Amino acid sequence: MKKSMFIVFLVLVIIFVPTIVVYANVPSVLSITRRNEGGNTIIDVTVSHADPSSTHYIAQINLDLDGTIKNFTDLPKATTVEATYSLNIGSATPKTIKAQAVCIIHGAGAFYTEGGSSGTTSGGGIPAYPIEAIFSGVLLAAAILLLISKRP
Repeated sequence: MKKSMFIVFLVLVIIFVPTIVVYANVPSVLSITRRNEGGNTIIDVTVSHADPSSTHYIAQINLDLDGTIKNFTDLPKATTVEATYSLNIGSATPKTIKAQAVCIIHGAGAFYTEGGSSGTTSGGGIPAYPIEAIFSGVLLAAAILLLISKRP
């Protein structure tokens, strides 16, 4: 019995300790506003991204303009946690605008829709629980059930 409890404890430690120490600093789009300047539509995207530096910064902003993705990579490196990027989309007047910021290290954050709603980044499963974690939990439950069923 002690041996099986030790194995269950060891499996739990191996599965859950890495998920406890993982920290991702993905950027978040806080707001999207649009304005017109000289016949061009300018999209102001305000982004929050912790600990910016010369080696950790927003490398790209993706705009979804009525389903068409436009990437902006020639961005100034922000030196503050909150920064606003002004992006010129020319004479286009899209009905819906979504924006996503991409960190050079941590990758893309969620798309944010003009007007205030944030979507998901990617992947599947339950939010905050990737498919791998769910699979590991199911596998662990099966192993525990197998150990319990073999008990006299």
